[in-house]
Parts: sequence; C-alpha cells; structure tokens
Amino acid sequence: MALALQANPSMPLCRQTDKQRLKPALNWTGLFTFLILLIWQPAMASDEIRIMQVTDYQENEQLLFDSQTQFHLPQALIDAIYNEIPLTFETEIIFTEHQRLIGIKYDRERVNIRYQTQLSYSSFHNRYTLENQRNQNRQHFSSLNKALATLGTLAAFPVLSLSELHPGQKYTLKLRIRLNYWRLPAPMILNALFNPEWQLDSDWFETTLYTPKSWL
Repeated sequence: MALALQANPSMPLCRQTDKQRLKPALNWTGLFTFLILLIWQPAMASDEIRIMQVTDYQENEQLLFDSQTQFHLPQALIDAIYNEIPLTFETEIIFTEHQRLIGIKYDRERVNIRYQTQLSYSSFHNRYTLENQRNQNRQHFSSLNKALATLGTLAAFPVLSLSELHPGQKYTLKLRIRLNYWRLPAPMILNALFNPEWQLDSDWFETTLYTPKSWL
C-alpha cells in the first residue's frame, strides 16, 4: 500500500510537466501559422492600378484584345524609382471556355499567360526604361508618365487562333496587373509585406464573349 500511495501522486506531476513542455511549442506553431496567413493573404484591389477597359476583336483569323490601365503610384514607389530601385509589374491573362456536358457546367482554361515588366530609372541617362521580360523588348522614355502610359497599354494582344475556338460557345477573358514586390531588393520585401502602399493590385477585370454559331 505504501508503494501505491507514493506512485499515485507522481502521475499528475508527470502530466503537468508534459503540458509545460508542449506550451512553448504550441505558441511557436501559432505564431508561425499567423505569419504564413499574413504573408499569403489574398491581395485586395487598389485604386493605384485600375484597368479601364478590355476590348476583344478578330483580325487575320486571330482573337485579339486591346486594354487600357491607369497607374497612380504612391509616393513611396515614386521615391523608390528615383532612387534607382527597379519595380516589377506582373501581368496575367486567362482565357476560359465555359462548357456544358449532360447538363453539368464546367470550365476549361485555354490560355494562361503571365509575364513580368520591369520599370527602372537611370539618373545618369535621365530616362525611364520598361523591359518586357517575356519578349525581352526594351523601351526608353523621357518621363515617368509616358513610361506608365505605355506600361498600361496592350494593343492587338493575341489570345488564340479562331480555328481553336468552338462555334456558339461562351468564353471569359480576364486581365490582372499587380506589383510583384517579391522582386524588390531583399531588405525592402519585409516592409512591402506589411505596407499597403506596396500592395498594388488591379484585381481581375473580366469580359465575356460568345462565338457565333456559324464560326469562320
């Protein structure tokens, strides 16, 4: 009996010790989860990048589109440009086909294009440069406004050949432009994660088109 009485009081002490050991680990886990959710939270649309219009049309048996986007950069980004810190903007284009099979609707993504455009400034040459990293096209400008106007203009952008589209079908064309702050210099990324001035995102601009039943 003496042995039993000595053993029983020790059991709660062991459980309490285990809880004390687990508590710091749980706190670290919660903090890590919070940071991940904060970093990867969905970007909100901002007025600094606003897609004004997207117009689709047909030419030379191709589906093309034009678009116009306005940029109103916060002062923090303008200061960064004048300090010769390049800014990278990401453009994403998605073209989706909407189908129905046995009464069930489903979507088929036909085109998904994503590319980066870098905006930089050289005080030595006193000029602004846009470099499209998809086709390596580089253009120089005498003013920031001219560079932003060109950045916000897509003209005769090819989507698909008309022969790849189905007659009497519904399609959706979506366009999005945002600042890719992950391309900033490493010391600036942490600040960009928590500063709304650096979280520029047009959100999706969506337009719907229907192919005629007598296609081509």
